[in-house]
Amino acid sequence: MTPEAAIASLDRQLAEHGEDCTLRRKDGNPPTDKDVTVRASVRGLRGDEIVGTATQAFSKAVISMTQILAAGWPAGHVVAPGAVDPRIPRPNDFLVVKGKVRQIMFADPIAINGVVVRVNLTVAG
Repeated sequence: MTPEAAIASLDRQLAEHGEDCTLRRKDGNPPTDKDVTVRASVRGLRGDEIVGTATQAFSKAVISMTQILAAGWPAGHVVAPGAVDPRIPRPNDFLVVKGKVRQIMFADPIAINGVVVRVNLTVAG
């Protein structure tokens, strides 16, 4: 499967079965906090996933990079060769789900041939 096909398939699934959420990066100045609306599939943890510090307050979310890239989120980002791409959500970013602000605890970008095709998130709150 090509990266383009994987992204298109995920985008179709999220359009049909996902929900609009807000991805937020705080930089310490509320007027300049960076938000972008993304489609996400959000579900609670299953019993076998509640281990270590994970609790029932944690959820899993799957997002596409499509809306992030289209919006140029976060504004002012610079993609430097060899550095972590600042457009990929990271721990301490937030995902607002149904109006509830949830902190991203873990982000797992999935790539095909070096192209991020989806991001699996663990969120808490």
